[in-house]
Amino acid sequence: MKVLVTGGTGFVGSHLIEKLRAGGDTVRALVRPGGNRALVQSLGAEIATGDLDDLESLRAACDGCEIVYHSAARVEITGTDAEFHRTTVAGTARLLAAAAEGKVRRFVHLSSCGIYPPSLLAQGAVITESTPTTEPPAWFPYGRAKYQAERMVREKAAGMEWVIVRLGYLYGPRNRTMRSHLEPIMRDRIMMIIGDGSNEMAMIYVEDAVRAVVLAGRCPEARSRVLLVAGDEHITQRDYFDALADGFGIPRITKRVPYRVAFFFGWLGEKLIHSGPRQAVLCRAAIALTGLPQRVRCDATKNLLGWRPEVSFAEGMRRTFEWYHATFGPAAAASP
Repeated sequence: MKVLVTGGTGFVGSHLIEKLRAGGDTVRALVRPGGNRALVQSLGAEIATGDLDDLESLRAACDGCEIVYHSAARVEITGTDAEFHRTTVAGTARLLAAAAEGKVRRFVHLSSCGIYPPSLLAQGAVITESTPTTEPPAWFPYGRAKYQAERMVREKAAGMEWVIVRLGYLYGPRNRTMRSHLEPIMRDRIMMIIGDGSNEMAMIYVEDAVRAVVLAGRCPEARSRVLLVAGDEHITQRDYFDALADGFGIPRITKRVPYRVAFFFGWLGEKLIHSGPRQAVLCRAAIALTGLPQRVRCDATKNLLGWRPEVSFAEGMRRTFEWYHATFGPAAAASP
């Protein structure tokens, strides 16, 4: 089967290419001019040079493909509505148009559990595939863009089969934001546990996630469905940051801040901090995604796809830091 993957140079997309190639698919990857062609080629994919802004390049990329796996989007948590709309929403609309013209059979859209409004998370509700959602607030542009992109898929699939896959909190090898954002903030010791740290996070190891995405492209019954992909373990905010600190070789976080206080400082940070790693953590969206409970249960997806997470959190973090230290060097010794 010939398939197109967008976002193939990124964290999720690169793992998706690997999984598709291992399953025997012929993979074409959309790569922007100046993108990491060497990575895509090393994974065994054919390169289609193009951009979500360029409809003609998308038409060429979709030509002859049976399935499109759309992983590309603006992944930063901060930005303006216009920045998110350009890539995540308008880019998705262009790709849908190109795929329909190219007679693509199925369009698999990778979305996020970040689509759920913080007000819903704050209630402590258990989120399932049937949980209704509304558009997130204006201060959460990432979630709003994901919501709007999903709407594009539902409305503009133009006769194609579509599947929306909402992924949980991803971690694993090739997640370079660990280097650019998480480690600097944690080493500066400005990171605090929000609340008491016992809130559940919908963690999912990247290789488990892409197994589900591939199955979503192949399962006939997945057509016109919204699927959820998250892990089975009860992993808390404290568990996650302890594992990060241990992997980075730095002291674990001991300071705490009440959620409401953190939310206020997130609002303040949006007004005062306009670049750098601190911008990504000192904003209301990051506070909500970190400090509110993410009680995601995906039993319907598991049963439909015959899929289960296989990699434990402990093993997944071990593999993550094995890659991290091989790429960036050994962990520095933790200072007292």
